[in-house]
Parts: sequence; C-alpha cells; structure tokens
Amino acid sequence: MVTRETRTAEEGSGRRLRLISAIIVAIVAYLIFLAVVIVPLQGGTIPSTTILANNLSESTADYATSGIPIQSVGDISRSAVIAFTMLIHVVFANLHVGGAWVIAVTALLYFRYRRMRYRNLARSLTLFVLILFSAGSTFAAGGMMAFIALFPDLSMNVFHLYWWPLFAYFILYGVIILLLFTFWFAWDRIRPGVHLALGFGYAVSVFVQTVTIDTLAAGMLTPGVKSFTFTEAGLLPMTLDQAMALWFNPTLWELTFHRVAAAIAFFGFLITTLATVHYIDQKDFAAKKQWDWVAAYGIAWGLAGLIMQPILGQLYMTAIQENAPSAFTMIMHGPRAWEMLMMVTLLAGLFLTIGTYFLTRRDQLLSRPENRTIRTIFKGFLVMTAVAGFILVQPAWLGTLFIDDPGAWINPIGGMPLKYVALFVMAAIGAAIVMLDVIVLTSEEKEGQWGYLTRGSLLAAFTAGILGTAIVNVMGFVRESARAPWTFYQIIPVPGGQAYATPLPLPVIAGVWAIVLVLSWVVFWYVAKVTAYHPADEDSV
Repeated sequence: MVTRETRTAEEGSGRRLRLISAIIVAIVAYLIFLAVVIVPLQGGTIPSTTILANNLSESTADYATSGIPIQSVGDISRSAVIAFTMLIHVVFANLHVGGAWVIAVTALLYFRYRRMRYRNLARSLTLFVLILFSAGSTFAAGGMMAFIALFPDLSMNVFHLYWWPLFAYFILYGVIILLLFTFWFAWDRIRPGVHLALGFGYAVSVFVQTVTIDTLAAGMLTPGVKSFTFTEAGLLPMTLDQAMALWFNPTLWELTFHRVAAAIAFFGFLITTLATVHYIDQKDFAAKKQWDWVAAYGIAWGLAGLIMQPILGQLYMTAIQENAPSAFTMIMHGPRAWEMLMMVTLLAGLFLTIGTYFLTRRDQLLSRPENRTIRTIFKGFLVMTAVAGFILVQPAWLGTLFIDDPGAWINPIGGMPLKYVALFVMAAIGAAIVMLDVIVLTSEEKEGQWGYLTRGSLLAAFTAGILGTAIVNVMGFVRESARAPWTFYQIIPVPGGQAYATPLPLPVIAGVWAIVLVLSWVVFWYVAKVTAYHPADEDSV
C-alpha cells in the first residue's frame, strides 16, 4: 500500500530531478542558440585571416613554410590534428596541475586529523594520477611530434627561441616522476613529515613545470618583444635581455595562476563526477557513504578553484588589453566574442549545477528543522545565480563584426559593468557554498546523514564534471584564437599567410571538443574503477 509519505517523497524526488534536467536543457538550448544565431550575427564565421588581411599583407616577417611533402595536408586538417593532441594533453596535464595540490592537502588532512576517509581518498587519487601520468606524457610527445611534422619551420623557430624553458620543462618530468612515484610507494613506510614533503614537493614541481611551458603559451599572445633578432648560434640565439623579455612576458604569471585555479576546479569536479558514478555502482552502504562524502569533498575543491577564476581571469584579460589591444578587442568586442559567451555559459552552468546539487540532496541533510534556514538560503542562491547567469550570457551587440561599427545593435544588458556585478555575485555565492560545504564535511554530527543522494543530486554532480572538462577546452581555444592570424602576435604570421584560415571553424572545433570529452572520460572511468577504494559495510569509513 502506497502511503501519503511515500507519494510525497516520490513527488519531491521528481521535482528535484526536473530542476537539474531543466538547467541542463537550458545550457544546451542556449549553446545551440549561440551557434545558430549569435555567432553569424557577430561575424564569428569569418576567419581572422580574412578580417585582418591587411595586417598580414603589411607584415615583413619571413617565416615561409617549407616545401616538405607532408605540408600538403589540408590547413584545417593540420590544425585539427594539433588541436586534438594538445587539447587532450591539456586535459590530462590538468590532472597534475590541480590534482597535485588536492592530493597533498588531502594527505595533510589525514596526518592532521587521522580520519581514514582522507587516507583512503588520498591514496586512491595518487594512484589515479600516477597511472594517468603516462597518458598525459604520451599526448604531449604526440602533439610535439605532430607539430614538428606539420609545421617544421615554426617548430624550428620555437625550439630556438624557447630552448632553455623547454629544456627545464622536460627535466622537470624526471623530477615529477621521482617525487610522485616515491610518494606513492613510500606510503606508510616513511615518517609522515618526510612523506608530506614529497607530496608538496611534487605539487611545487608541477607548478614550476607549468610556469616553464607558460613562457611559450603566454608568449605567443604577448611576446614582450617587437621582433626576433637571431644574433648568435647555439642554444641562445638572441641577447639575454631579449630572451628574458620573451620568456618572462607580460602575461606569464596571470596565465599561470589562472590555469592553476582552473585545474583545481577541474580536478575537484572530476572527483565529484567519479564519486557519483561509484555511488551508483556500489551496493554496500558503507561504500555509498564514502562516495557521498567524496562527492561533497570534490565540490569544495571545485568551487574553491571556480570562485578564483573570475578574479584571475579579469587580471589576465586586463594584461592582454594592455599588451595586445587588438587581440583583446577581437575576443571581447569583435568576431571572437562568442567564445567568451560560451565560456561564461559553462561557468554559469557550473554554479547553477552546484547550487542544485545541494538543494536537491536527501531530506536528511537540508530539510530537517535545524537545516531549513540553510535550505532557504540555497534557494535564494539558486535564484540569484540564475539572474547573474542570464546577464553573463547576453551578447554586448549584434549585427556587425565589432561593437563600435556603425549599425551595431547595442544590447543594454550585455555591457561589461553589469557582467562584472554578475561575476562578483557568483563568486560570493560560491564562497558561501564552500563554507557551508566545509562545515558539513568536517562535522562529526553529520556522519549519519551521508549515503542518501537523490537522483537529482546525482545528475547534478555528474554534470559538474562534464562542464568542468568542457570549460578547460574552451579556455585554451579563446587564448589561441585571440592571437589569430598570428602564431606569435604581430611577429610571426600563421604558416601560409592569408591562404591559411584561422582559427578553426566552429563545427570543426566542436567536433574536436566532443571527441576529447568522450575519450578523456572513458579513460577517467576505466582508471577510476581500478584505483578507487570501496569500503565494505563492516569496514570503518
């Protein structure tokens, strides 16, 4: 016999599932609207090589493409190969950039509080990252080999200009391998202080390696020099002051710290998604309690990185505006502005998804009399986030290539002042949710409330990981297309000049993103099934 309480619970579960489903549908619908309506109306389908043809024709730089037979591969195909290999490398590299700090801090929490769930999670994550280290390295090497084969002249220039940073980058691979593998195999075999030193040494080494490769990634957009003058032969073919200006370019640190924050957010949401799948996969209640807790733990890390991104992103964009003004105009007030709209759509979707996750949890956590105030707060957060997200996804103008072109229709609610407010509101809400999440995570009194995830919260947590991976791909594409049609901004044109359409058309890059997303998550889940620790009912969680 179905009781009124059972019917009420089922109706509540249905409402919770419909809420996150509506958010997912809204995100997908807007992205379709963006591609079909906004992109054409802002000239987003026109290549940068066409828009800036005069700039390319006035360039006196001579970096002609070699007549090597493989260069006859189609221009779009060449770029698609590079995009695939490098984007999937970036996804796996972010496991280390963000995961190293999550692992080290989780191990620190275990040694500080001696709670086994921290130990189990830290060990699982360490093995997970250790195994996937080979995948990231493989795609890094594959991307480099493809780059050399498809763009030989450009590769030669890059290796001449960045020999020392790249040398340090590869040396650090050995340091990272030594620290990471020792950290794993020495678990419970050496003193806690020494073990933690290995963990944080691994994290610091990954950060330094990120700095070395960002000398190139940031330098291609803001080189810090006006031209390249090869004055010497050997390993330093330019003057030392020119080398320092090139390597430690004006946006090096802004890009690096933004990447670290994004990687921490990505890894946190990755943990959350894998935890929800484990929650469904496991039958023992002890395991469900463990993975329920892990999902909330991952969200805390994901939000910590996410709320830093608007601030660090603003600092990075300001540095670009100061050092590469036409590139800034292209991505903020020109034909590439749709990419920023796509990125803030994913950002807003993440905030909405996380708010929905907490709002749709089992009644034991938020619907008890003592927690009703928190539930009301989360409802308010969700409404405020939705309003802020609506403002963020507004195009600033439509109808012309640039916002200051005659005839452009200016959207009154698409201006930057309102978007700054919206970003601040989201960051503040994210910070409040992080604090509430940490209180729940660390409270011994909440122990009996783990292990009761609803279908709505499961779907929300799973969606967070997918959105977190997608936003990493879009971020890199925004930076790459900002400098188009230059390989090094206003110094080295793209190979082939005006005949080489850049950046990649939206259908092509969307296909690459989809392949990267599916492939990376297949690998993530396969490795997670091997590395995850599942406590049994008789074990202590």
